[in-house]
Amino acid sequence: MSLYSDVLKLIRRHRLLAGARAAVVGLSGGPDSVCLLDLLALMAGRGDIAAEIHAAHLNHGLRGEEADKDERFARDFAGGRNLPITVKKANVRAARASEGGSLEEAARRERYAFLASVAEAAGAEVVAVGHNADDQTETVLHRIIRGAGLKGLRGIPLTRPIQAGSSVRLVRPLLQSRRSQILEHLRERGLFFREDSSNQDTAFTRNRIRNELLPLIESEYNPAFGESLLRLSRSASDAYDLLLEIARAGAERCVSGATIDIREFGLLHRAVQALVIDSAAKSATTDLPQFDAKHYEAVIELASNGEPGARLDLPGGIVATRTRHGVEFAKRRPRRPAPWVEAVLKVPGNTVAPAAGLTVKAELLDRADLDLDAFLAAKTRYDEVLDFDAITGPLVLRSRRDGDAFRPLGAGGRKKVGDFLTDLKAPAEERERALIIAAGEEPVWVVGYRIDDRVKITEETRRVVRLSVEEERKT
Repeated sequence: MSLYSDVLKLIRRHRLLAGARAAVVGLSGGPDSVCLLDLLALMAGRGDIAAEIHAAHLNHGLRGEEADKDERFARDFAGGRNLPITVKKANVRAARASEGGSLEEAARRERYAFLASVAEAAGAEVVAVGHNADDQTETVLHRIIRGAGLKGLRGIPLTRPIQAGSSVRLVRPLLQSRRSQILEHLRERGLFFREDSSNQDTAFTRNRIRNELLPLIESEYNPAFGESLLRLSRSASDAYDLLLEIARAGAERCVSGATIDIREFGLLHRAVQALVIDSAAKSATTDLPQFDAKHYEAVIELASNGEPGARLDLPGGIVATRTRHGVEFAKRRPRRPAPWVEAVLKVPGNTVAPAAGLTVKAELLDRADLDLDAFLAAKTRYDEVLDFDAITGPLVLRSRRDGDAFRPLGAGGRKKVGDFLTDLKAPAEERERALIIAAGEEPVWVVGYRIDDRVKITEETRRVVRLSVEEERKT
């Protein structure tokens, strides 16, 4: 059996089952999963692999009686080989309603969460699934259509952690085997399998690629197009691995936790910058960031030309914020109603604003006592200095009101605060919860963003009020 030899060589060459005492095989009932389970059971029976084989079947609850027949088939197939099997029925539509995304994405999340749980219960170090070389071809073409970069062109990885932070490895022993080889193996072995009718549904882009686009390209333009895409995938994977090595050194220089130093970042080659972005973003979330080319371009633009306070909403609930010297990544906080904040500031003195959980420190200085260059170099977005004599009325920390307008520092004219924050791409929650320091009714500082041009420090400034907004200290 040539497929048996090819798959065993791949397993040994890449150590897919190295150290595994048990392996869970995802068994949908389709030809790929049936072939994979049959091959691994044969290998275990002959002593070619040491892992005990455990099957797992998830009924997605999407195809009614057809899905129930798939479940019965999976039970019978595993039982006929005396293999343990775990079966679960999921409610994918409910999961989609709860977590969002497409139906396919929801099904995928449920499937891998289920396989991870089966592996944990079975004490398995590995989960094996049946993706093959044709799946790889379709994936690469799909990503080209969507506009993938080098990372996306690698296609489906041969192995990866099944979930972020998990020690269980997801492996794909059939990834270099063609669908025709799999079907031939099934014929030789006299094995039946289930056909998933949804694979013919042209509502799914992948099905149109598989059943319409690829056959058209191969018949009209290049009969070896599938092989060309596989070569492209392997080349992209090799190049990406090399870039990863270079990026690790770059990340050591310019990444601290979830923050990128834009000065060091700007010295890196553009091809490496995306990987450095991944490195920083991973520190802000427990999930692997799912960024594509347009997201990397947006972060690079933010680092290169963004103003302090500018923000980007990124996939996975991640927010990137431009600071004076860097780009910070953080998990977006759940939205909640903004409390109304209003507190008259003591100048000089400390003012506690309990509704905001903040303390505002105000210090009154003579202009001669302020080293403006040193202040600007060390300040955070929550520190500012204002010309005290240009301020009319008491200083008040308060929530933003509809209609608030100011003259942003360096801008040519007056602008509504809401429009200013929208132009900076501040997330909706940040716009709603924005705080203002006003002189009387007029905003003089949109806290964390920009002061009003009329209260900037000039050569005529005699007195300076230095403001710092800090989280309230609890005792």
